[in-house]
Amino acid sequence: MLTANEKKILKMLLTTFGENYSINQIAKKCSITPNGTLKILRKFEKEGILESKKIANISSYSINFKNEKTKSILELALISDLTGKLKFRHEDLKQLKEITKACIFFGSYINSKREPNDLDILFIIDKKSFNSYKEKSLQIYKTIPVKVHDVLQTEEDFSKNIKNKDKVVLEILKTGIILWGYKKIIELIENEYFKI
Repeated sequence: MLTANEKKILKMLLTTFGENYSINQIAKKCSITPNGTLKILRKFEKEGILESKKIANISSYSINFKNEKTKSILELALISDLTGKLKFRHEDLKQLKEITKACIFFGSYINSKREPNDLDILFIIDKKSFNSYKEKSLQIYKTIPVKVHDVLQTEEDFSKNIKNKDKVVLEILKTGIILWGYKKIIELIENEYFKI
């Protein structure tokens, strides 16, 4: 299993692809001590999950997709423990799993300590599943105690937004909670990762 800090670092490096970050920058972004960060980075570099390169006197780290273990480790890093209202909403949405490729909660519902009045969700979906989605989601959303704002993206839309570094989609990836579709999200990021 991965520690919370290991998950933070891997998710951060996955969702800020194409950027070069030093140990201190990673530590700051993940709110971890530089020594703790270095220990984690060295562990994953030794396992081949990360690779480093020297830029002047500074080591920069990135995801190594060439290692066959990397995607499995990244999937573990993206899995969140759902409790309370998030667990209930996940149960509510399970029926949509069979017609969507990925689901991410984002916004105030996952961050707020008090009761939020809406739920923001991003779905990756095929165009051919759109009508089924609309039909099922209308029934499901009636049972959810807050207003649901859904953002629908095809794989092409999602990839294009990653490529263009769309601020909204990148923020959803960085801060959101993925309910399902870990493999699909990693695959789409990887496809753009090597195009940079």
